[in-house]
Amino acid sequence: MNARESHDRAVQKLADEYASKGFQVRREAELPFVLEGGRRFRADILAERDGEHHVIEVALSGVRGTPQARRWEEVARQVRALPGWHFKVVLVDRDVPPPSDPERIEAELVNAEALLDQDQLTAAMLLAASAFEAAARRQLVAVGALPYDDDTPEALVEHLVSQGHVDQEEFVPLRDAIELRNAIAHGHLDQLPERDAIRRLVTDARRLLHAA
Repeated sequence: MNARESHDRAVQKLADEYASKGFQVRREAELPFVLEGGRRFRADILAERDGEHHVIEVALSGVRGTPQARRWEEVARQVRALPGWHFKVVLVDRDVPPPSDPERIEAELVNAEALLDQDQLTAAMLLAASAFEAAARRQLVAVGALPYDDDTPEALVEHLVSQGHVDQEEFVPLRDAIELRNAIAHGHLDQLPERDAIRRLVTDARRLLHAA
């Protein structure tokens, strides 16, 4: 379940809780007044009952950054200045899928090697990089060193190096391989990966699997 799905699920659960208490509940509700500067604000939940107005925003724990925090502070100040109006941010745990099984990761590494033997370099790169990322997440989760469950593949490599699971000299080659995978995945199909980059991803993924 990705961050958006987890957020929406948490919003729906909260909306149902307020509705069960007799509130009229709207999701993605635009507030019926203009904030300072003529701005409008759309809340995750607006729950109203007998002169009570609750503006609720949902934030997921374990997700990198809270760029909305400053805006929420401004909105909270203005909302709470109105009689009967309340503002709060509800922090909820994100439903994080468990790491992939090592057997599944190894099977995909075998498939990547088969594609490499068939000179299907683009497909081999995509599969090898995905298997490497799965192995990296599994290793970091095992040692409690995965700060954010939505870390980018590049950030995963940084965590692996900082935790000593990948040698410092491997950082740049692995990062470059991941960046090439990302470019290919986003449509830059003219960028042909090198065999050594694919083999490096496969080799390091297996080493991480054995270490987990």
